[in-house]
Amino acid sequence: MKTAGSESSSSVNQQIAAEEEKRTAGPNSPLPKNHSADKKMTPTASIRPLDITVPGEIDRYTIGKRIGSGTCGVVHQALDNLLGRDVAVKLSPIGEAHVSTGKVPGAQRAYQTEIVAAGRLTHANIVTVHDAGQFEDLNYLVMEVIEGKSLKEYGKGKKLLPVHEALRIISECCRALDYSHSQGILHRDIKPANIMLGENGVVKLLDFGIAVGLRDGGGLKKQGPTLGTPNYMSPEQILGRELGPPSDFYSLATVLFELLTGRQLFKAKKVKDLFRTVVHKSAPRLHDIRPDLPVELSDVLARALEKKPGSRYQSGHDMADALAPFIERFGIVEKRPASQQRMIQQLQRQPFFLPFSDVEIAQLLERVKVRSFSRNETLIAAGNTERRLLIVTDGAVRFELDGKFVRLLGEGECLGELGFINGAAEKHRIIALTPVNALELSADALAELPPKVHLHYYRHISDILVSRTALADQAQVDLTL
Repeated sequence: MKTAGSESSSSVNQQIAAEEEKRTAGPNSPLPKNHSADKKMTPTASIRPLDITVPGEIDRYTIGKRIGSGTCGVVHQALDNLLGRDVAVKLSPIGEAHVSTGKVPGAQRAYQTEIVAAGRLTHANIVTVHDAGQFEDLNYLVMEVIEGKSLKEYGKGKKLLPVHEALRIISECCRALDYSHSQGILHRDIKPANIMLGENGVVKLLDFGIAVGLRDGGGLKKQGPTLGTPNYMSPEQILGRELGPPSDFYSLATVLFELLTGRQLFKAKKVKDLFRTVVHKSAPRLHDIRPDLPVELSDVLARALEKKPGSRYQSGHDMADALAPFIERFGIVEKRPASQQRMIQQLQRQPFFLPFSDVEIAQLLERVKVRSFSRNETLIAAGNTERRLLIVTDGAVRFELDGKFVRLLGEGECLGELGFINGAAEKHRIIALTPVNALELSADALAELPPKVHLHYYRHISDILVSRTALADQAQVDLTL
């Protein structure tokens, strides 16, 4: 359903469009028709949600509690008495066309548009419309019930979703919009309230009430009045220009920004100021707000939020593909139990793991054994040739050569790198000075990591080996001198 801002902002859109025409055309160019340089904006009254009297029964449906409302109508839970299933029923008043102009009220137009869209859209990520009709003075649409919450519950000022989950939701919306666009339908009102996240994780796009056609015919006009929800409208939508798929993807990117930051993309006290900001001001960089997220993800979002439609992703497939590596990356960590996530954070602060991301550490943890050693217990015996590496996570160990103390190592240090890299026999006996916890990694287990991650660890262990060998050689030279 459209919000109050979607219908009361028309005159503002015209003024912003006029300013943009002047800015791009030059100071000596004539203004387009119906625009004036000094034309004053005439604000319209804000539109409040409709007050609809809802009957207890509508045809074969028993109406239950209200679960949503907007400027075009209300949504109630209901029971389909014929099929014995729960449904959602959207209700709006029947609006007659104006006698002289032929125009119909917004609620009636939205109802008619949704019926056209419902007849052409069948997709796992788009809410299914089962039935439609009129009862007394009401239009009704019967839809599937989605047990869950809209993304309004996870956006501005709310508890954030895990990163991988936010990205997954947006990726699934990309696929749904690709399908809608392939059927010639542009949603035009992508916002958190129109995306549902079911309790089972399913993602559903709602409300095609202000959709327009991407081509002529098929029951939808190619262009309609400039409607939408101000915070999520693309620059070209604000300017009243012809829209294409990149407009929907821009709006979807504003939702992603909100899910990742907990704040809306742009802020302004007045709608006209917000529109000017959207049209003229570059979007803030995600990495500047959340430096814990990779720059590459910030780049993906920046492209989706480009001012020019041609500079954005042209399809949901392309945008979803750009997000896919980050879904996998963050999912590896965020799907783990809280105790393991805390362990990953602890390891990131230890010397051995400093060069590695949380994802690389999580991937390694899937392939290691956790070992515990008592005080004075041998971790690695002299002459040992097993290709295994121990990474001390807690405690301290001492190195002995022919029964004499050589050096001491503590948490975050690795042991056995010589044998691990080239299979050479260990020269030292390594003993637990205190109770020790360590991660045990075999060469075969390391080889099971993704190639880039495997190479990163292998190079790091090799560098440690080279560094320690050089120090040992220097110590021998000093001893000789």
